Amino acid sequence: MVAPSADVTVLDRDFAERWYREGWIRAWNENRPELCREILTEDFVLDSPTTRHTRSLVQGPEAAAAYIRYVLGAYPDLQWEVTDPPLYSDHVARAAFNWRGTGHFTGRLDPPGIDGTGRAFEFAGLEVFDFRGDRACYLNASYDLLGLMKQIGVHGSSGRRAG
Repeated sequence: MVAPSADVTVLDRDFAERWYREGWIRAWNENRPELCREILTEDFVLDSPTTRHTRSLVQGPEAAAAYIRYVLGAYPDLQWEVTDPPLYSDHVARAAFNWRGTGHFTGRLDPPGIDGTGRAFEFAGLEVFDFRGDRACYLNASYDLLGLMKQIGVHGSSGRRAG
């Protein structure tokens, strides 16, 4: 996978914070994946522990919207909260945001076809976005996927639930 090129400029910090809260976080927290068309470039790439584990390529706004629908299908009450001030690059249009996600596994992970356990979860992560113009072109997300899978009861001593 090749990451799309970001602007070689300093990112406007006020813009980045608004973009993240009113665009990206809103798309998730309000279950509005269609917002991806307004905030992501056509060549946008999402790289995360989930996409790496499943060997999925999430490229473009429509694929990002489908990814949001996939995740919210499993965790319908998922809510993201920004936990710290963003970090910025001085050399490229890049911003990093720390977050915390909470919810319950009441839906279905499909694929691979695992029914919800009803268990609550809380996990934290970091999202680093590169920007081209007023849209994100690349996301590198980091979070503890294994820890999340253990919390929701689909990995470890609690066993797997398959549908």
